[in-house]
Amino acid sequence: MNLELSDDQRMLKDSIERLVTERYPFDKRHGHAAGARGFSDAVWGEMVELGLTMLPFSEHLGGLGLGGVETMIVGEAIGRGLLLEPYLSSIVLAGTAIAEGTVPEIAAAQLEGIMGGQTIAALADRAEVTATPNGDSVRLDGAASLVLGGDHADVFVVTSKDDAWIVPADAPGLSRRGFSLHGGGGAADLTLSGVQVSNEARVTASAVTRAIEAGIAFLAAEAAGAMRAALDVTVEYLKTRVQFGKAIGTNQALQHRAAEMLVEVEQATSAAIYGALLANENDPAERARGTAAIKAVIGKTGRFVAQYAVQLHGGIGVSEEHVVSHYFRRLTAIGMLLGGTDEQIKRLAKMGGFTSATPHLAAA
Repeated sequence: MNLELSDDQRMLKDSIERLVTERYPFDKRHGHAAGARGFSDAVWGEMVELGLTMLPFSEHLGGLGLGGVETMIVGEAIGRGLLLEPYLSSIVLAGTAIAEGTVPEIAAAQLEGIMGGQTIAALADRAEVTATPNGDSVRLDGAASLVLGGDHADVFVVTSKDDAWIVPADAPGLSRRGFSLHGGGGAADLTLSGVQVSNEARVTASAVTRAIEAGIAFLAAEAAGAMRAALDVTVEYLKTRVQFGKAIGTNQALQHRAAEMLVEVEQATSAAIYGALLANENDPAERARGTAAIKAVIGKTGRFVAQYAVQLHGGIGVSEEHVVSHYFRRLTAIGMLLGGTDEQIKRLAKMGGFTSATPHLAAA
């Protein structure tokens, strides 16, 4: 699947790729990870200045009112550069839930700090939380696990049985245990005991679903960017690594393996494009089938590209000092977040199979 970018989209692509190239060379990534919040505040600030944190939000909420394709462009660049900044957790997941699921006044107030980069938000969707009405407020009790970006978040969107709630990180009764994730970034486990929040802090369940779907599309784009970068690094290694007086890339078997990797990368790119266009689909059943298919494709292609990128590098491919090992880790982590490929194929089959792509191709 191909997608012709507009002039504005190409400018966005050039801007974010320039930022990644100049500010995120691999030899600086360790320094960014060692920062107080596990990412670079300076780079995060530059992303804010470029307007990247405002991209997916409507203009009446203070955003730029752009769509899935622009977010995909950002995701691909983040994947290629292995960025650690909390764009997925704060902007795509929590930000989308707040923007889609609260009244405009509350959404605008919350998103001001999120878009400005001062507030880091996180979506606690893996939660077992009970919400008990208490007059003008509700009491939240329970726990949430693996909250992406939760280790340094300032505010959470915590799901309960029927709704979700905006909860400040310093709310009495809320505690968290932060930890680092395989492949970069951090997360947290939350415990809520008698946390009181206003009824105005309610976020609809449908908005959380849209946020998760947006997160899947973003992860597909990030994975596609990481896969293409891993392939580029691998092909360059095959061209320059010399054994027995000639480059190992002259071996036909290795050429065939690199070609197979390219096929998988193109499949992942098509899935990322489909995910970006799926954002305009109004039918929840169509979106559910589409996201299941995307998860299955990204899980399969990511595993194939990551494994063979390491294998074609040999022993150096698993070393901490080589970038390909970090692509392997991130792609493995994305596959785990999206769920097993076999599981997604079974889920897709139960929903009646893959949806027709005609409406989304027409939208392109």
